[in-house]
Amino acid sequence: MDDSDFLRIKQKMIKSDPKKYWGDDYDVRFYLITKLKKIKNKSILDVGSGIGIINSEVDPNNLRINLDLTYQDLMICEKKVASGVNNICGSMNNLPFIDNSFDYIICSHVIEIAKLIDTEKNRIEKRNQVNQFPTVENTLSEIARVLKSNGILFLTTPNNAYYKTKKLDYSELKNSLNNHFSNYSLSFFNTYPRFSKKYRKLNFANVIPKLRSKTTKYEKLLNSLIKKDQGKDKQSVSFYVEAIKN
Repeated sequence: MDDSDFLRIKQKMIKSDPKKYWGDDYDVRFYLITKLKKIKNKSILDVGSGIGIINSEVDPNNLRINLDLTYQDLMICEKKVASGVNNICGSMNNLPFIDNSFDYIICSHVIEIAKLIDTEKNRIEKRNQVNQFPTVENTLSEIARVLKSNGILFLTTPNNAYYKTKKLDYSELKNSLNNHFSNYSLSFFNTYPRFSKKYRKLNFANVIPKLRSKTTKYEKLLNSLIKKDQGKDKQSVSFYVEAIKN
């Protein structure tokens, strides 16, 4: 993805619905798009797709399906974003597909909503001293069910070590992934710290990439923001996961 691709995608979001822009020019979802562009002639499901920006950037020779609970977002996708994508109104907790249906599944900035649902309803369990959330578990179970053997899940989600709210933390995410996938890689995306929520100049996760963009090409900069999991928690803006169904 070069700078012109990034600007085109950003403008597509803003033109379709300004409220749907991801808010960060170096969001992990831009990195995800660079990975998905390599896929050809496969079946791809985006769970919690919203207005369908991610799947709209995937090669149209793939079978592309968006699933979201918000009908209005799916209509924006159909009318403004990507008419060639198949849109289905449905829930991530009960995917309306038979077993082993998809080569690839995208779950991008959605799983944290599942945690929030359980947190608000006080549905929190413990496993190995780690908080576990039934809606998160059910969503990942459904994803694993409809993935083909050797199919790949691409998952992104905010890192609570950065936001310090109710997002998933490192141990919670790893625990849930371990329950459903024996083969996965986890990475931290954008590990520059934020020292203050109040003062933007102290948000290095935002400031440093912008400064580096003056001398570094966009995709190279995105790639440099990925740091592989070394087996211990680390502050980052987001998590990036690729999980294979064995």
